[in-house]
Amino acid sequence: MLYGRSAELSALTRLIEDARAATSGVLVVRGEPGIGKSALLDAAAEAPPPMAVLRGTGIESEAQLPFAGLHLLLRPALGKLARLPAPQQRALEGAFGLGPAAPADRMLIGLAVLSLLSELADDGPLLCLVDDAQWLDRPTAEALLFAVRRLGAEPIAVVFAVRDGELPFPTPGLPELRLPRLGPADAAALLDAQRGGALLPEVRHRVLDEARGNPLALIELPVGLAAEGDGTGLPLTSRLQDAFHGQVARLPEATRALLLVAAADESGELATVLAAARALSAGADALSAGTGLSAVTENLSAGLADLSPALDAGLVHLDEAGRQLTFRHPLVRAAVYRGARPDHRLRVHRALADTGPADRRAWHLARAATGPDEHAAAELERAAAQAAERNGHAAAAAAFERAASLTTETAARGRRLALAAEFTLEAGELSRAAALAERAAPDVAPALRHRLVRTRAAAKAGAGSLRDANDLLLAEADRIGSAAGGDGDPSAPLALLIEATGNAWFAGDQDMAAQVTGHLDALELPAADDLLPVHHLLDWILSLVTGRPTDHLPPMADVVTTAGAAPLDYVRSRLHISGLGMIAGIDTWSHDLAHRIAAGSRAEGRIGALPAALYHVAVAESLLGRHRDALGSATEAADLAHDTGQWQWFSLANGVLAYLAAAEGDEDRCRTHAGQTRIGFLGRSFSPGVHRAEWALGLLDLGYGRPAAALRRLEALGLGTGRHQLPGERSAPDLIEAAVRCAEPDRATAPFARFEAVARRIDRPATDALLHRCRALLTTGERAGEHYATALRSHERDSRPFEHARTELLYGEWLRRARSKAEAREHLRAALTVFDRTGARPWSDRARAELAATGLTLKDGETRPPEAASLLTPQELQIARLAAQGLTNREIAAQLFLSPRTVGHHLYKAYPKLGVASRGELAALPLDAAGA
Repeated sequence: MLYGRSAELSALTRLIEDARAATSGVLVVRGEPGIGKSALLDAAAEAPPPMAVLRGTGIESEAQLPFAGLHLLLRPALGKLARLPAPQQRALEGAFGLGPAAPADRMLIGLAVLSLLSELADDGPLLCLVDDAQWLDRPTAEALLFAVRRLGAEPIAVVFAVRDGELPFPTPGLPELRLPRLGPADAAALLDAQRGGALLPEVRHRVLDEARGNPLALIELPVGLAAEGDGTGLPLTSRLQDAFHGQVARLPEATRALLLVAAADESGELATVLAAARALSAGADALSAGTGLSAVTENLSAGLADLSPALDAGLVHLDEAGRQLTFRHPLVRAAVYRGARPDHRLRVHRALADTGPADRRAWHLARAATGPDEHAAAELERAAAQAAERNGHAAAAAAFERAASLTTETAARGRRLALAAEFTLEAGELSRAAALAERAAPDVAPALRHRLVRTRAAAKAGAGSLRDANDLLLAEADRIGSAAGGDGDPSAPLALLIEATGNAWFAGDQDMAAQVTGHLDALELPAADDLLPVHHLLDWILSLVTGRPTDHLPPMADVVTTAGAAPLDYVRSRLHISGLGMIAGIDTWSHDLAHRIAAGSRAEGRIGALPAALYHVAVAESLLGRHRDALGSATEAADLAHDTGQWQWFSLANGVLAYLAAAEGDEDRCRTHAGQTRIGFLGRSFSPGVHRAEWALGLLDLGYGRPAAALRRLEALGLGTGRHQLPGERSAPDLIEAAVRCAEPDRATAPFARFEAVARRIDRPATDALLHRCRALLTTGERAGEHYATALRSHERDSRPFEHARTELLYGEWLRRARSKAEAREHLRAALTVFDRTGARPWSDRARAELAATGLTLKDGETRPPEAASLLTPQELQIARLAAQGLTNREIAAQLFLSPRTVGHHLYKAYPKLGVASRGELAALPLDAAGA
């Protein structure tokens, strides 16, 4: 019976009932040690009617072993691995050491977990319980959180129990349940139920006073008090450990010895515990007499007999198969381990290194080391390499750091610390990566110094300190150039300048850009050098930031396409080129490049690369006027970025979503997404999506007839640090329209001059159309009409529906004021048709009002109604399109990182919206037209 937990039990009951009704759910239970988290999980596992249960736990000493926690949780389900798509199956087998450790995106394993849970749920509702989640190894935590965030129409409930005061287990956006301490009446009832009123009044009062409503303390402190002295004043966790230690101390010596081996091993495998104990008793290095280990013989039954007193006392449990040993509570394990003599612990770890699983050998050797130990350090380095192969970046970093602490040779120590810093950065721990890099700096060999500098700079840039990052990069570029005497390989300093250029670009800092430009100008490359296109590209980027002339450079579009054709290994570099293609105005080329990268990432299971790729796809689609497509791409980019902790792409994708909402006139959604661009992960202050959000808010004000507010916002964007970036450049026509509508055309003079320069650089019909539209707004008399007509002819050569319709609207308004009502109606109706079809409500209202001013009032249905596909959510549209191509639910799920059941659920909701009854009818629908 659980006392004082009726509300918490009700929450769990609802979660389980929802799962039985095929609605997945997740709950994070948090609380202090002993507060009853495990008991609540026990109650959930026993809730009637019975359902399949997977149960796992985080183990403190295994927090550095990649996927140890995931293997423990999913071990009963491994028989279904063959049902998974091949890439997912290989990824999970490699993670668990059941197959080759092929390089795989860390989130592909999360998708494999999702698919495996879905397969299990095909047999009936499933309950997953994870205790002590704060001690899960990082790759396990990432995979599980990725999977549970993407559960949809699944009969699956997941509960994480997290202890306060330990390692963080961040679960933003997931529902949480915090367990309070019991009230006085419930605490007294629990104590009396456990002790049956046998406690003396003064002891009962003391237990209630010291336990302060902590259930585990109420149960265990009476036992400890019976064997202790005063012991007051200790923190509650220490008091509980002392209570457990008192129980352990009364066990036979051989039993205590076996428990020490089990506490040091923590794999839970009884065979491993007994093997290590036998090795200690049989070897010459066995523990001294009186420890009890000499009593453990090679006979298995004798070993089990020695374990019986601990089993009888309830301190440990064996599973039904008699193979898995678990402690009743993590504090029991801590009491056994910390209560043992240090030399005994060291010898136990040595025995486990010789007899235990290979993946734990290195860590046992390290724990057995009392000083520098190159053998243990080398083993840890091998373990780090294996962890890296399995995408366990945090585990690799921990292994390299511990290896460095065991190393005496200076260069080797520096190398291991530098690698620890690199992998810590890969794991997203910026401040720790910077600290490790600082520690490595005095010892690192010159050949590795530039890598260390890049790590330190990346950590600072990731935290928003772009100027500090560039100071490091440029100083290192100088050092390399000086050391080479001008005759060295220019690729190393150029690599540093590429990163410095990116920092200057995002900071919009002219001084930073000028500094990088000076270094770039000093880097002389032969005319035929393969790096010359990269040099030209950097020169273009820096020139846009500083405003210096570009007459000496080849056309930017040519430079970008040349660089894009280079065999670049890094996806991020190719996506950066895609983004620069949009600065150069080759939007379709940029879209195609980013789309190929996204498709390749899906096919290869590189989930981590997808948020960046999908963001670039979404930006290109929004520029091309394919707003519906952009909504799907940006939504998926934001979701994946959130689930994988990629704060910068989350911010940027929300900027696109804010712009799309502004075009539709959805003010609440626009402001929500704009706010999300400013939310960084882990306290970062740098928000790369904020410029696009400002453009969105300016467009929103303009659409709703608030030109003064739009002008203020867009001027700040056009004159601020982001003026050279895509939102700063492409928002100029909106700024100019706002200035004209405010009757302040003088405020449009400088923005128009800048946009003229942009149009000359881009030299494409779509941009020419906007330039002529701006000229028309700033011109009076017949010349304005000529500019509008020229703009529409340019639009016809490269129509971007939203902008094309806006030009039609402005021309129609001008014609009405010029008293050409019949011609005005033609253009206003054309604009209204597009606005109605794409759901751009404020622009539709404006076009209708203008038509009414010409004397024409439209009846309902006289303009084209919205496309049926526009009624679908972005995810429903994605799924419907793939289903129309003939893909199965399982194939769609693999592409979109969902479960097959969730795919089917979305299709079921899409059919009535589209007016079809089955997937066979989807192929006949114009689903691709929804992008207009």
